[in-house]
Amino acid sequence: MMSEPGERLAEARKRAGYKTGSDAARAFGWPVSTYLGHENGDRIPRIDAAKRYSRAFRVPWTWILDGGELPEDYRPTLPLVGYVGAGAEVIPFDDHAMGAGLDEIEAPPGAPADAVAVKVRGESMWPVFHDGDTIVFDERRSGPDLVTYVGRECIIRLEDGRTFIKMLTKGSAEGFWTLISYNAPPVTDVAVEWAAKVHWIERA
Repeated sequence: MMSEPGERLAEARKRAGYKTGSDAARAFGWPVSTYLGHENGDRIPRIDAAKRYSRAFRVPWTWILDGGELPEDYRPTLPLVGYVGAGAEVIPFDDHAMGAGLDEIEAPPGAPADAVAVKVRGESMWPVFHDGDTIVFDERRSGPDLVTYVGRECIIRLEDGRTFIKMLTKGSAEGFWTLISYNAPPVTDVAVEWAAKVHWIERA
């Protein structure tokens, strides 16, 4: 019987096929020292960290923290962090932009460990997205790396705090970007804090 969270975390990591804790941390982009501290028992992971490990290793986060029986048919979840409203603006459910979320959905196949989701309300991105669609996104990029998302549908956080789902294109000057919608005027020449590609869409 594994009595400590660190022991269960190590077992989950081994079941997922990662030989060492460092291998797993690097594969998922986690700080190696933080992950090893959790696995070695130096620190007990908080709920948000346990949920990241849960999605990565395909075990319940409650099992990591509290133990008990490990169900064979467990399906990982990911947090629903907000909704897409009028003008394709993303409205977080809490005070933390793209934070831990207030609800969860079943993770789609291949969803990265840090993926999160938003729900579409209304016809803000018709005809591509519809009321009730769930949009999963991951891999936030910023600065020069934004160019890799040009022409892609993304969740885009502006430096003024607004967040949208739009297509990213280059602006008229270096360091500025234009955001394209399917049914609204473009948002031109704005500074982008980060963008995250749309990973998966569940149709309502």
